[in-house]
Amino acid sequence: MNRSSERTIRKFNPGVFQSDQEVIDQFVVRSRELDTVLEILRGNIGAPSCQHTLVVGPRGRGKTMLLARVAAAVRKDPDLRDALLPVRYMEESLEIFDIGDFWIEALCHLAKECARHHPDLSAEIEKTRVDLARRARAEDIAGHARASVLDAADRLGRRLVLMVENLQDLCNDVEKDFGWQLRESLQSDPEVMLLASATSRFEALEDARQPFFELFRILQLEPLNTEECRRLWQVVSDDSPKQPQMRPLEIFTGGSPRLLVILAQFGRHRSMPDLLEGMVGLIDDHTEYFRGHLDALPRTERRVYLAVADLWQPSGTREVADRARLGVRETSSLLGRLVKRGAVRTEGDGRNRLYAVSERLYCIYYKLRHQRDEATVVRGVIRFMVAFYGPEEAAPLLGSLLGDGAFRDMIFGKGKDLDLGELPAGMASATYEDLAKHYSNLGKHDCRRQVAGELMDIGSGFERFDQFERSMEYSDEVIRRFESDPDPEVGSMVAKAFVIRAMATAKSGRHREALGMCSEVVARFTDLRMPEVQECVGMALMLKGFLLEDLGEPDEAIAAYDEVVDRFGGSRLPVLRVCVALSLQRKGSVLAVASPDAAQVVWNDMVERFIDDDLSEIQVQVAGTMVKQVEAAIAGRKGELAISRCDAVVRRYGGSEDSRVLRLVALALERKGKAQNQLDRPGEALATYETLAGGFGTMEDFRGLPVSWRAMGIKVQALSLQGDEPAALRAFRILCDELKVDNRAMLRKFIWDTIDLVARGASPGPFADVLAESDERSEALVPLLVALRRLSGRSMRVPEEVSQAADDVIRKIEDRTRSARST
Repeated sequence: MNRSSERTIRKFNPGVFQSDQEVIDQFVVRSRELDTVLEILRGNIGAPSCQHTLVVGPRGRGKTMLLARVAAAVRKDPDLRDALLPVRYMEESLEIFDIGDFWIEALCHLAKECARHHPDLSAEIEKTRVDLARRARAEDIAGHARASVLDAADRLGRRLVLMVENLQDLCNDVEKDFGWQLRESLQSDPEVMLLASATSRFEALEDARQPFFELFRILQLEPLNTEECRRLWQVVSDDSPKQPQMRPLEIFTGGSPRLLVILAQFGRHRSMPDLLEGMVGLIDDHTEYFRGHLDALPRTERRVYLAVADLWQPSGTREVADRARLGVRETSSLLGRLVKRGAVRTEGDGRNRLYAVSERLYCIYYKLRHQRDEATVVRGVIRFMVAFYGPEEAAPLLGSLLGDGAFRDMIFGKGKDLDLGELPAGMASATYEDLAKHYSNLGKHDCRRQVAGELMDIGSGFERFDQFERSMEYSDEVIRRFESDPDPEVGSMVAKAFVIRAMATAKSGRHREALGMCSEVVARFTDLRMPEVQECVGMALMLKGFLLEDLGEPDEAIAAYDEVVDRFGGSRLPVLRVCVALSLQRKGSVLAVASPDAAQVVWNDMVERFIDDDLSEIQVQVAGTMVKQVEAAIAGRKGELAISRCDAVVRRYGGSEDSRVLRLVALALERKGKAQNQLDRPGEALATYETLAGGFGTMEDFRGLPVSWRAMGIKVQALSLQGDEPAALRAFRILCDELKVDNRAMLRKFIWDTIDLVARGASPGPFADVLAESDERSEALVPLLVALRRLSGRSMRVPEEVSQAADDVIRKIEDRTRSARST
């Protein structure tokens, strides 16, 4: 099993009832901060006075996790263990009201820390604590407790690292002299050092008249960056998203480790688009978490907090006061309290100071739960992020072939000819016993063959219609009943059941589990030379490559594809020919990321091998590979090469009667028009547009997008390059009017076509105005609209999530502008 899948990541109270090793295993980010704290602690060993440290960050930023990890490091590292002892207070020290309570609490946790290795001392410390806790308040409890703590440190020969969380709340709830009394101890007693946390830089830190002024080395926990978010996500979910797909989750969570863990646990084995679109389900699952956050606030602060959340975008005091229906002065005071709690963050200063909720996902929760009009904007932003940050336009890795009826029927047969709506009722009651009874009039061998085939068909049918658990039930039944059957024909049904089970598992998102099943198919059936069984082995190896590719393990994926080619490159079996063709195509796609030239070599090999193969599924793959070569040439700014390869696709397959091949021909023509625009030949691009619109205008592409609509992007850019902005705007308006924002592929193409349009020199302002004409569509295009307006010098104040996405759009436009100028 993958090691990361065994880890349990705590969202709350990390380190409580966990071993040090468990804490170390789940600590996957904040390594720099950990090194900083440990460096400070090492510097305190033997020093005449200690440097005290305060870790600052809002809720969920990782303060508790960092302190737990420091404690584990102190106990594990031999040098630190011999010199220091962590004394970790509870996260909420509710029983501390004065300096005496503080030292009594230290005795409590010190006794627990000593219990394992120094049981006698632990019992003595606990006895002292109980005795002091029972004394009258008038006695010098603080002095006695402090002396007991220092005495224990001397007897242990170790300095004590007092770990106190939420120091700002502790200072608010204690007697007014507490801070000065604590400072005096920390400055005069080198036996103790304080490692504390706080949600914000509170007043006692900033004011020279306050006790904690310049006492601490302050370590600010910044939001996780995209790579850190990806690393934490991988450990929690055992999925390996690419950085662009991680970016929207970074934006929505504000780089908060706690919120990322919540999202990752909710989204385990879901695709990023499915996770984002399932945000409402996430909110429902964690209502208590968000509600608890709100309930913890006093009533007056809650009112202002909700006003900030409802405004969503960073807002001034007057705006918050108006929304909360309170006076400006009262609102300003309450905002100050919320900032100290870490519930609200600020940007700017003075009269330009703006306020926003620290935990961004709470705003999404509030909008979606309260069904305000702005909730539609939330859904629009989610749609935009799914389209903009999602995977490229190419088919998913588990791709069209594994779901394509023609190819599937080659290996699994047509199965049950039922509509999806009839499937459960038509198949759910067909048990092994039912089928055995139904075919009991046949001979023993024929009966077993028929029953095994029927059960395999049912499993395949359920898998075809995405009813994965039912599919696996029937596949497992075939395997359980027949895996030892000596009949080769029954054995082939078992092999197919293994493959169906692996496919269902893969398509349900359990990639690691599916990988094991694929390996099992290869191990079990490699030596069985029956054609149908070898086809199952080829399918399993090809699926293994898909899965490894999707898991972000390119070298392993290439090895799987190579094994398909090595084993079956000379086979004439139709299924294995398709497996080899597809493996070469996918291998080239993997190589293209790091080595476009190496990818072209593989793709050329694939085309040469199969260009004359008359099998329709092979023709689809060859045409698709040639289109990939076109796309690689365009990405490499090799426009002439791209055009020549487009022409080759049209010549070879323009007369095909297979609609799948013709869709690829249309795609090649579209890419040709793009290359012509790239080469500043808009007249030729317009001619290509006319060919597309005239010859393929009524066709839809593989994702259901009208070819005529797709081609319109060529026309818009060509007219813009010709300097005919009015005509370009008219064509752009047609694109906008026909855009269906709930179609992910359509929205993605529109966004990237617009990015390319502006990168090639189109004035962003007029196109932004066209975008803004339709409120219904602009909800899903707000980040694009904001980006275009910012580029035209018009600012818009929007929620931080929208603003960061707009910044990313601008960066993409700038990157593509530089790329265009370099060619």
